[in-house]
Amino acid sequence: MRRRTLLAASGLAASSPAWPRGERAAKTLRITIPAAETSFDAVQNNTDLYSNTVCAHIFEAPLAFDYLARPVQLVAKTALALPEISADYRTLIFRIRPGIYFADDPAFKG
Repeated sequence: MRRRTLLAASGLAASSPAWPRGERAAKTLRITIPAAETSFDAVQNNTDLYSNTVCAHIFEAPLAFDYLARPVQLVAKTALALPEISADYRTLIFRIRPGIYFADDPAFKG
């Protein structure tokens, strides 16, 4: 019985069509999700699991928690290091790693 099952499975695998791979554009993110997305606005989108999953791959925070460290610590992800804090504790300066891009928009003054 096992031999027949193995032969049948290998026969099906051998007879399946080989799908050609199309040309992929550089810097193109492709994610398959089982439902339609609702929004890619990372600030306002907090109820749709699939849109949040895509947003997590697009928008990466400058810092993240290292949950395995004891005590838990912040580690740099897109930032070069932890932020520089001004003397009056009102300004945080993040230095971003080279090669990371963002949309040039009037909202980002400076």
